[in-house]
Amino acid sequence: MAGGGTAPAMKMSDLFILLGVTFLVGGLFIHGLAFAEPLSSEDAEPYTSGASLMKGDTLEFTVDAINESNVVIEIMFDDDESVYSESLVLAPGESASDAFEATEGGYYSYTVEFTKGEGEVFVDVDRQLLVDFIIYPLGAICLVFGLYKRKDEKMGESIDAVLEDGN
Repeated sequence: MAGGGTAPAMKMSDLFILLGVTFLVGGLFIHGLAFAEPLSSEDAEPYTSGASLMKGDTLEFTVDAINESNVVIEIMFDDDESVYSESLVLAPGESASDAFEATEGGYYSYTVEFTKGEGEVFVDVDRQLLVDFIIYPLGAICLVFGLYKRKDEKMGESIDAVLEDGN
């Protein structure tokens, strides 16, 4: 340490507790930070993103129009061939949903463009295998194991005692 002091070594139980809490809090951030993207026909570039999907996974697009809007959704497989294209016409305040199911595994890029009007788009990926949620059981297992190891370490510590002479 910079001040010349010493710190006790990090124990294995502390490591597992730290890993478990990190997995659990990180999972909450990963799944909790989903938000709608505001778009307008005046935007220079359409909203473009992508997702790695397995066969049977779905992309669900929810579009909320502020005023009369025309929306074009296009999905491309491995950035070279268009596999899905849909055009939506929405009245002011209207909302519409559209879903696409992947027929094979790979990277799908999508583009959402307001050709007229403005609104918000929310994209949700629904996976058939719940691989995204594996982080929660792993975090819980690490946390419980770390707490168990800490309890085990406390039970095994020697107790220093001063023995007094009876004389």
